[in-house]
Amino acid sequence: MSSPVMMSAAIGLSATPAGPASAATTTDSFPEAGAYATQGNSNVISDNGELQVSWIASQVFPWEGGIPTRWQVNVIYNNTSDHIVYLTCKGWDTGKVREEISGPGKNTGYVKAEYDLCTEHPEWNANLSPNHRILMSWAVFHNVPRIGDRVSLHWGDYGTSEKLDPFGH
Repeated sequence: MSSPVMMSAAIGLSATPAGPASAATTTDSFPEAGAYATQGNSNVISDNGELQVSWIASQVFPWEGGIPTRWQVNVIYNNTSDHIVYLTCKGWDTGKVREEISGPGKNTGYVKAEYDLCTEHPEWNANLSPNHRILMSWAVFHNVPRIGDRVSLHWGDYGTSEKLDPFGH
């Protein structure tokens, strides 16, 4: 029997990864509202031999006031072991979920998640069967990277992804 694993899991939004959308018509080059598959060398945030955590997709919410103001990252948990992994929101610290944005020739710093699934469902618990994955955990940020930016996702105590293109460009 394993000890519980802290995580935020899937309820609600079902952002299906889609192909890249065309750039917005603004000079800021923000992505259009919609779902995007995460692009890069590796979208794995953590893999301890029992549980693999990966950033698989992103969703840009409808624009407000002429620019996008919020986007969501979607994460999956994959039990790669031969025993049940216990997942819970108890003890999850949304303050440790953040994005770090790098643009051409600059690092614009990091932004903490505004909220995530465990913020909205703090009592969530589940058992993840052997060799099974669960879709999806998510976090919402109150900013949207520009097209061409690279983003690394820091997912609580699990770790940090490589710098990836969240919008498939």
